[in-house]
Amino acid sequence: MRSGLDAHSELDDRIHGMTAARTAVLVICALTLFRLLAGLYDATELSTDEAQYWSWGQDLSFGAYSKPPLIGWIARGATEIFGQSVWAVRLPAALIHGLAAMALLFLGLRLERPGIAAVAAVSYLTTPAVALGSALMTTDTPLLLAATLALIAQHRLAEARDKSQRGSTLVLALGIAVGVGFLTKYAMVYAVLGMGVAALVAPEWRIRRSDAALAGVTALAVLAPHLWWLARHGFVTFHHLGATSGIEGISVSLSGPVRFLVEQLAVIGPVMFPACLLAMARARPKSGRAGLAVIAAAPLVVVLVQAATGRALANWAVLFILPGSILAATELIRRPRLLAVSLVLGMLVSIGLPLAKVFGTGIHLPDGKLVLARYLGHGALSNWVIEEARKAGATTLVAQDRALLADLTWFGAMNGMTVRAVPRPGFPQNHWELLFPLDPRTESGPVLLVLIDPPEAPCAGAPLLATRSAGPAFSEGQKIVLFLLPDPTCLAPKGAGQ
Repeated sequence: MRSGLDAHSELDDRIHGMTAARTAVLVICALTLFRLLAGLYDATELSTDEAQYWSWGQDLSFGAYSKPPLIGWIARGATEIFGQSVWAVRLPAALIHGLAAMALLFLGLRLERPGIAAVAAVSYLTTPAVALGSALMTTDTPLLLAATLALIAQHRLAEARDKSQRGSTLVLALGIAVGVGFLTKYAMVYAVLGMGVAALVAPEWRIRRSDAALAGVTALAVLAPHLWWLARHGFVTFHHLGATSGIEGISVSLSGPVRFLVEQLAVIGPVMFPACLLAMARARPKSGRAGLAVIAAAPLVVVLVQAATGRALANWAVLFILPGSILAATELIRRPRLLAVSLVLGMLVSIGLPLAKVFGTGIHLPDGKLVLARYLGHGALSNWVIEEARKAGATTLVAQDRALLADLTWFGAMNGMTVRAVPRPGFPQNHWELLFPLDPRTESGPVLLVLIDPPEAPCAGAPLLATRSAGPAFSEGQKIVLFLLPDPTCLAPKGAGQ
């Protein structure tokens, strides 16, 4: 029989635990609301990638050139509801990360004490990667939510297995979460790899083989339309990924992995990353934390190999933030000063970044370039092109540069313009070349051809309409040249059928 002191201590722990969890919920809601409100006053423009993602959603295909299609569907849905605006495109990002933080809190409560779970959820939401991901629309954002839900489903299925219970609904949830994850980004394979190894090393993450098989079938069913689209288009996305992987034979460099690891200090935070690595090293074999450590290690190890043999970007292993936040919290909660430093730094970034997008568009780097150059100047250039097209009586804009195609599609949609890619032989180099190349045989003209500093006129005798030096900000210094083509047949690739 427990003593009165033990019962009082347990009650006190529960009260403190509930307080910590409730505080985390309040912080998540408040920070998400702040991000949404700040977005209303955002003075930046869509980046090339964001405009491209939005354009993917306009025909609601089951695939896109370089990534799976879900990001385009999300952007399309938001603009259908709230209208075509920068805020609408980015709105889902803050909401999705807020939901992911809530889901991570739920997972943390299953795995650790409430205090650790609360720290993990708030820390996740204030990491530099998530702060940036909440201010922009990127494929990492829905990927992180899908992976969190998959982890919850796996852990609950493992618990059901341990109690000799069935969990058919959870199996479907796991399969759907994994399938949706792959529809956001193929990097979901890192999460699946980690989850599989975690099931081998930690009983707390081990599910029945039959459940794993059914979840796999469900995931494939979710992915089936996308796989069908890929097959119809020559598996173009896989071809693109292979072409951009940067793997250079069997040569190995240590500078790449070192740089990648240093970059993780800016991805998850300069305090959280060392704390995460320490917790991974200290995880007891066969424990639930050992399973978390394996799930966190999977993307890091795979991308470290990529960094050693070729090209690796800092965010390629972003999935490690999910288990990494919980692992780091287990160490930081025992070190209040370090925890305070970590949370303060995270909140400064989380508050400062949205404010910088509102008030910092005029801040310059020492070399004179704008700090936010990637998100400024798109409209000035695109609207100039559109105005010149109107004057010339052209309603079709043709370009070959991906950035120009993305921007012209975004701004052209507001102005009744059709955007097409310059047709070229061989494998398509972007989404427009794949799905929206100009057909010179059926286009009656006139069309406005937009090129970046061409060495010569694309068509003999094509009238030069206008030129402009791009900038400030986006494409600053590049010479943009406009040609009016009354008859665009001169753009047909050599050797094309007549």
